[in-house]
Amino acid sequence: MDSSMKQTNRCQIRMNSTRQIANLQWIKFANIYSKLLIRFSWSILSIGLLITAGLTACFCLLVEVRQFGQQDFFMPKGLTMTNARRIKMLFGNDTELRMHQQLNLYPGLDIIIKRKVNNNERSDNQTNMLDNRTVEEIKMLDQQLQSILITDTKNNVELNYSSLCTKMNYACIIDGNYVLSEKFRDHMIHLHPPKHGYYMDDSGANGVPGFMFGKNYGYADRAPPASDDSDYVDVEEEAQQHELENSSKIVSPTTERIIAYVPLFRLRYSLSSSTPEIRKLAIDWERKALSYLNGEYKSKLIDVFPSTSTAISDAISKTAHEEGIYITFMFLIFFVLLCIFLSIQGNSYTSVGYLPLCGIISICLSTGATFGLLSVFRIKIIEPMALLIFIVAIIDAMRCSIVCGEYHRIIIEHMDTSPDESPEIDIEKLLPSIITSTHPYFIASTLIISFVYLLFSIFSPMSLTMPICLTLALYIFINYIVHSTFFTSCLVITLKRVSSRRHCLCCCRLPKDNYTKQNRKSKSLNVFRNQIYSLLKIDSMWKKLFASIFCLLLVVFIILSLWFGLSIDTSLFEDKYLPREFYSLRSHMQSQVDDFEMGPVIMFTIPEAIDYNNAYTQEAMRNLLEQCVSETRTNTFKLLWLTNENITYITTGRENLTFRITPFSKNDLIVSEGENFSTIQASRFYCQYKSIKGDREDIRTMNAMYTYAKQSLIPSIFPYSLLFPSYESLGQLRIDICVLILALILCCFIITFIAFISLKNSLLIVAHFLALSAGTLMCLYLFQNLTYNFVAGPWLYLVPILYVDTLIHVCYSRTDSKWKYNRVILSLLISAFVLYLFPIETYAFQIICRSIIYQSIICFVLINFILPSWFYLFQSNNNNNNNNNDDNNDNNSEDQIDTVVSPTMTIVVSNNSLKSGMEINNHIDESNININDPI
Repeated sequence: MDSSMKQTNRCQIRMNSTRQIANLQWIKFANIYSKLLIRFSWSILSIGLLITAGLTACFCLLVEVRQFGQQDFFMPKGLTMTNARRIKMLFGNDTELRMHQQLNLYPGLDIIIKRKVNNNERSDNQTNMLDNRTVEEIKMLDQQLQSILITDTKNNVELNYSSLCTKMNYACIIDGNYVLSEKFRDHMIHLHPPKHGYYMDDSGANGVPGFMFGKNYGYADRAPPASDDSDYVDVEEEAQQHELENSSKIVSPTTERIIAYVPLFRLRYSLSSSTPEIRKLAIDWERKALSYLNGEYKSKLIDVFPSTSTAISDAISKTAHEEGIYITFMFLIFFVLLCIFLSIQGNSYTSVGYLPLCGIISICLSTGATFGLLSVFRIKIIEPMALLIFIVAIIDAMRCSIVCGEYHRIIIEHMDTSPDESPEIDIEKLLPSIITSTHPYFIASTLIISFVYLLFSIFSPMSLTMPICLTLALYIFINYIVHSTFFTSCLVITLKRVSSRRHCLCCCRLPKDNYTKQNRKSKSLNVFRNQIYSLLKIDSMWKKLFASIFCLLLVVFIILSLWFGLSIDTSLFEDKYLPREFYSLRSHMQSQVDDFEMGPVIMFTIPEAIDYNNAYTQEAMRNLLEQCVSETRTNTFKLLWLTNENITYITTGRENLTFRITPFSKNDLIVSEGENFSTIQASRFYCQYKSIKGDREDIRTMNAMYTYAKQSLIPSIFPYSLLFPSYESLGQLRIDICVLILALILCCFIITFIAFISLKNSLLIVAHFLALSAGTLMCLYLFQNLTYNFVAGPWLYLVPILYVDTLIHVCYSRTDSKWKYNRVILSLLISAFVLYLFPIETYAFQIICRSIIYQSIICFVLINFILPSWFYLFQSNNNNNNNNNDDNNDNNSEDQIDTVVSPTMTIVVSNNSLKSGMEINNHIDESNININDPI
């Protein structure tokens, strides 16, 4: 027992010795740095201002903005994109192929058409699209769309749809255009289900019922028509007397099953993107067509719900650009409130004056310098980088508030302990103390953020993380440099103004007894405040009980936050992403969920030549499709070229290859022709998703396809879908956010422990950082139904670092007033709540606003209630362990929570002799301090 105690004491002595060495190094740094600032304050300010202003000018002159889209989240070196490149090498350019053969979503106009309903009673008669007038209206709509013209400014010609469409056999590809054909109109009254799963007429018009009619079309059993002029009205009346799908009525042998009810029609006008110029013109046409359908087009018979390849991104970008002014206004309110809160502390003599305004200028200069440096190196800016400004502005505002708070604490301690009624200010003694109590923590947080995000930009496989994380690492580093030069020089100038007894605003000289008069006015308030503090400092069992409850609540909160945080799902698209004003687009997306079970196809590709005549090979291909359609997120669609093709004829036939392969399998087989024998070098076949939710079940289905392909007997086969890159990125996004928070926790612990040699403080920092980060995600999940998605993704990468500086500083300055933190938090909360007065519909802005509110509230509770409770319990434990020791042994207590020791500050009043000089020993002995400090 004695030996273990001795070993513990030795370890504690070594720890204390190391800590004192570290503290002395920080003090030495502060002394050297403060001397440099005092001597060259104006020079440092001017040089810093000149450099940052020059880089800001470079930004304004050289800035290049690159369009940001969903593709920025993709993983170029991931398995999905690798497979996409392999497919493109095998089957060539896919821009002129049918949609199920394409690797990406290319330009096109997708229209869902429903009959207008005049009242709230929706019956089959009112919504059935099998009506001659309705079909005629749709044909007229088609003619109007194909006549829409755009101007090719480069060649000075006007182009319509037929000039820009994707063509096959010299005809434009319009999915579902069978409803526009004469054959459909002739057979509409007695429409049989297609024999091979799709309709087609002699002109090439075609369509799949699941695509053209949705999933809710209904069947009926009818007698064969007596003539071609059957009355459709009679068919509708009879349809009401039969059950559509699950009829138990005995069917007469003379009847046949027909499609009697169709709730909607769907058309998709495919557009070419064979060259960048054609793609740009195609996008212009689809945007003009969308604008026409949403604005000018009117019909009394049908409702049209259009969408295009760029409709969602255009709607979100348009609203975000319009509402960006509201976010700017929110931060303007934040800065105004912060300046007021920073300036009102103290009096006309000791107030920081214009220093908060210098802090705002510092933020602007660091922003201009960062993006100016990017512009000098010709790095293009993307829109999510604007979020970095919000984050760094809040971080720097907190740093400015902490500096101002430490300035007031130190200068008041000096003046209150000075025997002179008009104390002199010695900047060479005050400034090192301010720097020692602030900059070590700023350096630590800068290293944590820069190091983690630098590593993340290197190791994360997503494309977005490289520009975002690298820019943030550079931004936070430049911000600290500007803060340490420009803002700290302004602080030195403020201290010189105080030492010369000048007014904080107008800089006029004040009388020598000004501070004494101001102090007398606030004396009664100070007495009242001290009485409250004395009451709060009374040690009692109740106080220990409440402190223990708060600490227990933190543990429970962390567990719940982790549970709910890990429950957050992924999503590709949700209705809430779109503003309410885009009604037709929202209706289109909702109709895809409610009325269809058709998502993107899953393409199984065999990239090498195999024996397709082998029965085991054919059975393996069919088994793979059966495994696919058995999944919960796939439908029953299967497209296997073996069903329509004669392999022997393809490989041994003498005719031209075009005639040996049917149109059903065109572009699904790659055949190399030899003299006597042809070889199928590659092939592909398909199944289909039933939705485009992009949740974890869809991602699990994607991973299941990879598993099935890997387990298959077919060599080298692999799956691909045009949504696989998005699903792969969504899964990676979820992993990245969790890994990012874990990396920040580990880095916080390592860097703070190395810098300050305090195990307990480092553990407290990481525990409360985990509570803050996971708690924010939990609140967003519970109250905003947060999912990991591409709209909120960039912000989720940044929000964990919002209060890193705050947690580090408060753990090492626990006995100080919390006002220096609370004024930033309160300013941010007020400005965020003001934003509620505006009709914000941009989903990303809603998430930004809510996450700031939730994180600020959690941080406020942590630093004002939870952390003081931990400090109080640790101090009580220290006091109990040291009851039998003298005061000297108290300072070396084994369980003492250690901190960076503030330097001994010797202030000599210049008017007195050396003997009458006054020394303030500011060594902090935490075992003798009540650490349950009030707000």
